[in-house]
Amino acid sequence: MMGIPIDDLEPILWGLSGVLGAVVGSFLNVCIYRIPIEGLQVTSPRGSFCPSCKSAVRFFDNVPVLAWLWLRGRCRDCSEPISLRYPLVESLSAALFLLVAYRFGGEILGADPLVPGQVELAQILLLIGVWGWVSILIVVSGIDIDHKIIPDSISIPATATVLLVSPWNPVLPVVETLERMTLVDACGGGLPLALSLLIGAVVLGGGFQRWIPNWEGHRRTVAESYLFYLLGALIGILAAAYLFGSGAAGSFPLARIQSSLIGAGTGAGVIWGVGKIGSIVFRKPAMGFGDVKWMGLLGATLGPIPILFAFLLACLLGSIVGIWMRLRRGASYIPFGPFLSAGAISMVLGRPELLWIWERYLGLLQG
Repeated sequence: MMGIPIDDLEPILWGLSGVLGAVVGSFLNVCIYRIPIEGLQVTSPRGSFCPSCKSAVRFFDNVPVLAWLWLRGRCRDCSEPISLRYPLVESLSAALFLLVAYRFGGEILGADPLVPGQVELAQILLLIGVWGWVSILIVVSGIDIDHKIIPDSISIPATATVLLVSPWNPVLPVVETLERMTLVDACGGGLPLALSLLIGAVVLGGGFQRWIPNWEGHRRTVAESYLFYLLGALIGILAAAYLFGSGAAGSFPLARIQSSLIGAGTGAGVIWGVGKIGSIVFRKPAMGFGDVKWMGLLGATLGPIPILFAFLLACLLGSIVGIWMRLRRGASYIPFGPFLSAGAISMVLGRPELLWIWERYLGLLQG
C-alpha cells in the first residue's frame, strides 16, 4: 500500500465496505428468518438451508445477490421460489455499509463533519459500532415486516449497549464548547461517582426487579432487570455530577449520557403517547409496545431533538407507503418499526443534508 495516494485508495476501501455489507447481509437474512421461529437458533443448525425442501445450500449458491440472480430466484434442489427479500437485504446492507464508511470512516474513508479530530483507533471502533447498529435495525425491520413483532431479545440488549457506550457516542448532539473532563472529575471525585452509581443501580434496578412483575405475573430475575440496573447507574452518575461536581454541562461524557437518557425517554414517550391517542380514537390498539421499546433504543442513539425529526420522517414515509399499500393491496395494517428504523438511519447518515433541506424549508416559510 506504500506509495498509493489516499485519494486513489478511498474508492477501493468504499468498495470493500460494500462487499462486507453484502456478506453481513447474507447473515442478517439468517437472523431475520430464524430468530422468530421457536426451535431454531442463529447458529444451529449450521449452514443455510432451503425453507421449502430443507436442503443445505451449497457454498457456491450462497454468494450474496449474485447467487440469487444465477439461480433465477429458485432453489437448485426443489425449484421453489426464493424470496426476493434475500437479495434485497443483501443489497441494502451493502449500500448502508458503504454509506456508513463514507460518513464515519475518517480521513481515509471520507471526511465526517460529525466527528472531527478522532484518533484512528477510535474511528475504527466507531465505524464498526455504526455498522453493528445498522445491522440490528435491518434485522428488526425484517422481522417486523414478516411477523409484526419486535423481539425484546434484540431491542432490550441493544438499548442497554447503546446506553452503556453513550459517553463515546459522537452522534449524540452536545455543545462543542464543553470541556473534555473525565467522569471522575466532573462528578467531584471517585467516591461520589462510585457511591451514586451504586445507589442508583440498587434503587432503580432493585426496585424494578422487586416490584414490577413480568408478563406472567412472577417476580423478575436479574437477567430480566439488567436494563433498569444500568439506567439507575447512569442516573446516579448524573446525580453525582449535579450534587458534587460540575453538572452535565461540564464534560462531553456526562452531556452525552444525559442526552442519551433524555432521548430514550423522548422516543419511547412520543410513540407511547401517539399509540394511546390512536387507541382512544380508533377504539383498538394503534401501536404495539414493541414499537415503544424500539423508539427508546433509537432515541438513546440519536438524542431528544433528532429522534423527533426521525419520528416525523417515519410518519412521512409510513403515510406514503401505507396509502400505496392500502390502495394497491388493501392492507389494513402496516408495521411501523421499519419506518422508525428508516427515519433513524436517515438522521445518522444524512443529518447534514436533512438539516440543509429543513433550513431551506424554513426560509421559504419565512418569505
